[in-house]
Amino acid sequence: MKKKVVAVVCVLSMSMSLAAGCGNKEEGAGGNGVVEISFPTFMCGTASQTEWVKERVEAFNEEYKDQYKVVMEEIPGDQNYIDKMKVLYSADDLPDVIVTGGYNLIDSMQDKLVDLTPYVEEDPEWAGFMSDVGKNVNTRDGKLYAIPYIRQTIGYFYNTELFEEAGIEQVPETWDEFFEDCDKLLAAGITPVSMDTAESGWVTSLMLGAMIGDSDTGEEFMNTNQPDDYNNDEVVKAAGMIQEMFQKYTTADAVGGAYAEAANNFFNEKTAIIANGPWMVSKFYDTSVVSEDFGDRVAVATFPGNVMYNSGQIGWSIASKTEEKIEASLAFVKFMTSEESQKLDLEMCSVIPDCVITDADVYSQVQDTINLADSASRSINDFQSLWHATVVDEISVQYPLLADGSITPEEFAQALTDAAQ
Repeated sequence: MKKKVVAVVCVLSMSMSLAAGCGNKEEGAGGNGVVEISFPTFMCGTASQTEWVKERVEAFNEEYKDQYKVVMEEIPGDQNYIDKMKVLYSADDLPDVIVTGGYNLIDSMQDKLVDLTPYVEEDPEWAGFMSDVGKNVNTRDGKLYAIPYIRQTIGYFYNTELFEEAGIEQVPETWDEFFEDCDKLLAAGITPVSMDTAESGWVTSLMLGAMIGDSDTGEEFMNTNQPDDYNNDEVVKAAGMIQEMFQKYTTADAVGGAYAEAANNFFNEKTAIIANGPWMVSKFYDTSVVSEDFGDRVAVATFPGNVMYNSGQIGWSIASKTEEKIEASLAFVKFMTSEESQKLDLEMCSVIPDCVITDADVYSQVQDTINLADSASRSINDFQSLWHATVVDEISVQYPLLADGSITPEEFAQALTDAAQ
């Protein structure tokens, strides 16, 4: 059920459905002098923000029909989108507007991105609308390369009915208690946790990061931009815990599986737990995906140690090459990150905004996620936002090896270090 959210302080985004497409046209203007800008998106198909992006692009094109036109290309799949952006970057043919969801492309592409600092500074109202944490995560060397629009708040969801069947009366406070609960679930014939390895192993890596972040030094590590050495006690210990989860507490399709399989296992009540953000919540009430009343049986919790992902996220970048197109792209980015757009994203897709939104109508699990993030003892950032892209890619190579015991947790940490360096 939904309830009112009051004063949601937002910072970053989670989500992702903007495909990359189309190289920039040589001519800045389309027919009748209208300037066309290219906007690829992975928010398409079954992605959570598909309808929001479609509605917003159509609204922008209608409002600015005599000046600008956004030409949107759909690229299904996060990894397909990222791969295409890399190809276009190498060809010096990036689209005009880029938004990468949780993936950090600023550090690998900033030489071809527009420094947005002067444009924001000359518009104090726009600058004041952004949160400090949102601006910080999108800034490199004092230059703003993307406009924030989302706050990343992530814990884990659990099926209360399956917990009750296993005799679990409250969520675990420590990782030792978490594994004890996993044993209780197994004893009740319930597979404990949804996991994955493909496409950076998103839900598995959320667990990994939360395990790393359960200490002062681990929390600091999880908030470090582009670490180049993973050979530390926190990473090794977490890798060992993930290895145990692969071998004892997840589904047979976890190794080799992607996010979709992990999510479907939770939706079909084949697993009791999945780590993910609030953008998933709307699916809990979609009876074409889940059974009747499924959403009423799902609650959200902090990770053991009272750890939550709570940070800003990489936002909207511009790679236009002419002033004419930069002007059009700025208008589009302002529109997509406006209070109206962020509120619609929150209500339609449960994406936590970067700005302060009042009186938004959202699902109870979304409000609960915000409350948990605001009161968490430890706040961390997610791996896709901060780690080198080479490390994010390497994770999918190493997880299956870790799962079948081909490598040790120490070798896993060394492999990530090698990828970073």
